[in-house]
Amino acid sequence: MLGVVDQVLPGERVVAERAKEIVLGHRHMSARDALHLAVMEQHSIEQIPTFDASFDGFPGITRLS
Repeated sequence: MLGVVDQVLPGERVVAERAKEIVLGHRHMSARDALHLAVMEQHSIEQIPTFDASFDGFPGITRLS
């Protein structure tokens, strides 16, 4: 993973709790995607390079494909 990305960000309990909220509010989203979003929110990251369309339409996030 470290060879593909510039930085790996930590997740804490608050991130896991936010990921749970995201999954409960967006049933189409996987737990893994919700965790990515929660970390992104915590670090004010607004763009994600992915082909995964489940990130489309999430407030404040732009998917770069």
